[in-house]
Amino acid sequence: MRRFFIPPETEISDELLLPEQESHHLIRVLRLTVGTPLQLLDGRGNIHDAEIIAVGRQVTLRILSSLHIPQDDTPLRVCQSMLKGQKMELLVQKCTELGVREFTPFYSDRCQLKKTELAKITKKHERWQRIVEEACKQCGTPWAMRLTPLFSLEEMLGQREKSVQKVLFWEEEKENSLHSHPVQKNKAGLQIVFGPEGGFPENEVNLAEKAGFQILSLGPRILKAETANIAAVSILQHLLGNM
Repeated sequence: MRRFFIPPETEISDELLLPEQESHHLIRVLRLTVGTPLQLLDGRGNIHDAEIIAVGRQVTLRILSSLHIPQDDTPLRVCQSMLKGQKMELLVQKCTELGVREFTPFYSDRCQLKKTELAKITKKHERWQRIVEEACKQCGTPWAMRLTPLFSLEEMLGQREKSVQKVLFWEEEKENSLHSHPVQKNKAGLQIVFGPEGGFPENEVNLAEKAGFQILSLGPRILKAETANIAAVSILQHLLGNM
């Protein structure tokens, strides 16, 4: 079934108008017709089954039924140091599919992006938001992952209150791993941090420890930055009961 996004503030009645951008996609690209069933998502846990009753500049829909899906009991929040190329887009997509509550990009010493590239993050943020919505539509994900602005390492480390379990993954950690440190299930959630392609230098790891982060490895395998993120998120969502 085709899915479409509506703004969270949309007032739901027996009939409603689909936003113009989504209406254009429905008519011009998908060429759906009157009587076609579809689903509406608002990114806040609400799913509405509907059908097309009129086609125009804005498509008119009849709401057939509505369902609210609650959020995960233990929210997972991901912080990722900026990566090159389209790797960040991949992670935004996959973290949305995997049900991550919040995604925070930040920059650290070994980020391989120039200052001019970091200055363009606002435009990237708009594209990432579209990727979040598309991933929700493709997978039927009822809650849209929240994207925060770009932070510095220090801002990111001080982002959460003490009650949140906080973990930084570092490939040079030899004693403590995800296997030996069970995650906690609680409403405050879990915040996990991943480094750039070059990894974290020791001084940044020390800053994280002072900020209350556990330093863990993912095990003996050496993984690319984006692979480590997706693997850890998948494992943790399973352990937290979110998958």
